[in-house]
Amino acid sequence: MAYPHPDDAPSSRSSREWAIAAAQTIVCLVLGIALWFISTGLTLTEYQNAPPLALRTFTLGELVVGLPIALVIGPLRFLRPGRLHTVLHIALAVVGSAGTLGLPAATLALVRIGRRRQLAPDAVVLALLCALGVALAALDHAMRSTAGTRVDALLPIVVMALAAIPLLVGHTLATRQILVASLGRQAVAAQKAREAAEREAGALRRERDAEIERVRAEERAALARDMHDSISHQLATIAMHAGALTYREDLSPAQVRSAAGTVRDAAQVANQELKEVLLALRSTEGAVPLPTAPTLDEIVDLARESGQDVTLTWDGVTPAELAARSRGTVVAMARILSEAVANAAKHSPGAPVAASLTRTGHRLVLHVRNPLPGPPEEPHDAPSTGHGLIGIQERARLRGGDATTRREQDSFEMEAWVPW
Repeated sequence: MAYPHPDDAPSSRSSREWAIAAAQTIVCLVLGIALWFISTGLTLTEYQNAPPLALRTFTLGELVVGLPIALVIGPLRFLRPGRLHTVLHIALAVVGSAGTLGLPAATLALVRIGRRRQLAPDAVVLALLCALGVALAALDHAMRSTAGTRVDALLPIVVMALAAIPLLVGHTLATRQILVASLGRQAVAAQKAREAAEREAGALRRERDAEIERVRAEERAALARDMHDSISHQLATIAMHAGALTYREDLSPAQVRSAAGTVRDAAQVANQELKEVLLALRSTEGAVPLPTAPTLDEIVDLARESGQDVTLTWDGVTPAELAARSRGTVVAMARILSEAVANAAKHSPGAPVAASLTRTGHRLVLHVRNPLPGPPEEPHDAPSTGHGLIGIQERARLRGGDATTRREQDSFEMEAWVPW
């Protein structure tokens, strides 16, 4: 990924950017004039206010050349990066370094060259500054009529060391700015990734909730279909006995009371099951016949025929007693047992399944237990959505009961109950 260069020209020349440019110009101008006055004062003191003509000419030249350099160094920050930008700053660095007044501006130019983080401009400006230093030293010796061979030999090293400092400062500033920009982009990318992950998690939760609601709706629909025949049977019983009471005048008081009791019992059962149907309130299309009490034993027999080891024990209740209760209770227990056996076959194939139907007080409890599958290294491919257990719980709750599951260290247990 290409990053924008840290020394790119400001995208908008706002009042703040102009203030920075003006501040750079003023600082370079003030420092340059101060250095020029100090240098001029030392020269006048050295020659007792009568320096050679060549030195006076050079000092005046510093003033003439250094002032424009100090004035333009600030606005040049708006110049777009490129070859012209590099050439102008190299020229300013070399020319400005020739005198004291342009030295601060030349230093700032070196910093900007360093911010480009390019080896070629750095090498060129260092070479030119070394050559300039040697030439200025020779010129100074000529103007002062002195010699200093030892100083001349060390001069290129000193010049390179001094010029390398602002170049390294520019490199450091640019690297820091690029690092900060990169961290900022990473932070933005991380924030976007977190937001995307949160949106995905929210979508998964909504999808899961919708799937759970769909399973529960299917269970309600199944319960409503199962109740269809039961309510029809109770209503037919009421109509038959009530019709007999309307035209049979030869019935004894005992027979009348018996028929009225039958009508009353059928009405109570129909009323209870109608409430359950209204609670589910689903379409009756595709209604199937209601299973009877032996369906529990038939479920066990079918599982055994498929190779499953399933046992069902009755405790405190018999198939006949169960059949005499609400037929909705029979259907609920049959559906719950069927789902529990199928769940055991899926997750623990070949393992024995122990089921028990127990009446305890005012509850009818179905308990199913099966061992857990073998160690993880054994192959076992049984994808599961958990919808079967949700359906069991929904089926029990629609009958006024509930269902729970429990995973032990070596077994899985399901317990569902409905009112008796």
